[in-house]
Amino acid sequence: MTQSIQVAALAEEVTITENNHQGTDQEEQGLMCRYKKTILISATPCQCLCPVDWVNFQNKCYYFSKEERDWNSSRSNCSTHRVDLTTIDTEEEMRFLSGYKGSYDHWIGLKMTGDQSGQWVNGTKFNKWFAVKGNEECAYLNDDGAATARCYTERRWICRKEIH
Repeated sequence: MTQSIQVAALAEEVTITENNHQGTDQEEQGLMCRYKKTILISATPCQCLCPVDWVNFQNKCYYFSKEERDWNSSRSNCSTHRVDLTTIDTEEEMRFLSGYKGSYDHWIGLKMTGDQSGQWVNGTKFNKWFAVKGNEECAYLNDDGAATARCYTERRWICRKEIH
């Protein structure tokens, strides 16, 4: 059961959230962190570790841009946050990204070669577990899954940060 208590303190609104995990044998200590002017007390640390304007999913933080840039500029923007364009490791992650991105196309961290093999920005080889349509180099997510386009095309992008 999650309870929220809002109080005014020192002219700031402070929200305290307490998580009680019923039905488990474990007793978990809450984690407290400051998020803007909000104090969160939670047994789930990932709620506190994503930067402002980032979205948490399965212990990773994702940034969905609102502006458009080419693939290289998008990647550069991610690197200013000390991260890279997103890789996609599981079908569940693909469903999350596809659903959360809305109706906009978003660059991802995959570059393809002419023979439809590819490499992720983290250096791992693309194992083709999902289809990528098109014959260009830079990959993006669209409403139909993944596709490629010329890297100079402007699109939104998704950065991913691992939570450690």
